[in-house]
Amino acid sequence: MATDLNGEGGIAANNNTTATIASYSSDASSSAYPANLELAGVSDTNVAINVKQPPALGRSERLNHEVPDEDDIVVVNNVHKTYLLGVEGVPALRGVSLKIKRGEFIVILGKSGGGKTSLLNIIGTIDKPTKGELFICGKRITNKTTDAEFAMLRLRKIGFVFQTFNLISSMTAQENVELPMILDGRLEASVRKERAKKLLTRVGIGARTDHLPSQLSGGEQQRVTIARSISNSPEILLLDEPTGDLDTKNSHIVLQMLMDLNRKHGITCVMVTHDTNLSNFASRVVHMVDGKIFNIEVVSAERRAEAERDLAAKLNNESAPKEAEAHTEFRNPAQFYSFDTYPVQYAAEAK
Repeated sequence: MATDLNGEGGIAANNNTTATIASYSSDASSSAYPANLELAGVSDTNVAINVKQPPALGRSERLNHEVPDEDDIVVVNNVHKTYLLGVEGVPALRGVSLKIKRGEFIVILGKSGGGKTSLLNIIGTIDKPTKGELFICGKRITNKTTDAEFAMLRLRKIGFVFQTFNLISSMTAQENVELPMILDGRLEASVRKERAKKLLTRVGIGARTDHLPSQLSGGEQQRVTIARSISNSPEILLLDEPTGDLDTKNSHIVLQMLMDLNRKHGITCVMVTHDTNLSNFASRVVHMVDGKIFNIEVVSAERRAEAERDLAAKLNNESAPKEAEAHTEFRNPAQFYSFDTYPVQYAAEAK
C-alpha cells in the first residue's frame, strides 16, 4: 500500500486505507509548524494518521497589523502602489504607513511625482493599494470590499475638493450641491433644496445659486465644490490642491472656510499641496519623497494660531473698501486726432 502526504497535511491512499486528518489552518505555514505525525495501527489494510494542529494564531498576529484605535479615522499600514506601464511596473508608493486622528488637519507636502496624490486617492478609495492595509472610519478595506461598499463610504463618510472643481457644467450651483444628497436618498426634495441653499449661503454665494459653473469665477466654483463636499456631512475632507487655481484673495477665502470646517465642525482634513505656507495651518505635515514618507512634522499650537491671525488680518484688508486715488491730468486738444487718421498719425509719431 502506498500513501502520499502533501505539504498541507493531506493524504492520498487506496480504497483499503482509512485516514483521520486534521488539516492545517490556511494561515499557517508547514515550514513554520512542522507536522507532528503519529502513525498507529499500521497494517496492510488499515492506516490511521493523526496530524496535530499547530498553535492557533491571533488575528493581529496573522495579519501583522494593529487594530486601529477609535480615534484613528484613517490607518495606512505598509501600503504599496504600483502602476503597470505596458509590461513594466512603476512604483508610486513604497511602504507608506500613517495614522490620522479624528479632527486633525493634515498637510501632505512634496514634489511632483512624490506620491502625494496616489496616497490621497487610496485614502479616498478612488484607487486600491497593491499591497498593505487600509482602514477608513473603522472599516478595513480588502480585496473583498464591494463596489457598493466603496460607493457608500465615499458618499457618506468622505468629501472631495479638487483643484479643477469637477462641477457638472449642465447643472446650476444649487443642483451640483444637491446631487450627493439625491444619490444618498435620505432626505426629501424640499429638505435637500433648503440645505443646498444654506450651504451656498454659508460659503458666500447664496445670491448665485441658479448660476451655471461657466457663469461663476474660479473662486466661486471652488466654493460650490466645498459646499457640495460637505452636503452629506462627511467625517473626512480630502483636498487636492484646493487653492492651486485661485488668485490670492480667493485662496485666502477658501482657506478660511476649510479652517472653519476643521476647527468649528470637527471635520478631519487631509490636504495635498505644493504651497509650503499652508503647512502653518496644519496639525501635522507629512513630507513625501519618491513614494515614501520622509518626515512627519508636528506643528505647534502657537504657530497655527499665528497663521490664523495673519489670515484673518489679510481677509479684513482685502474686504475693506479702498478709496480711489485722485489724479489730475492736463492734455492739449491739438494732440488728439480722429480714429480715421489714427494709422497715419501713429506711423508719423513712430518715426
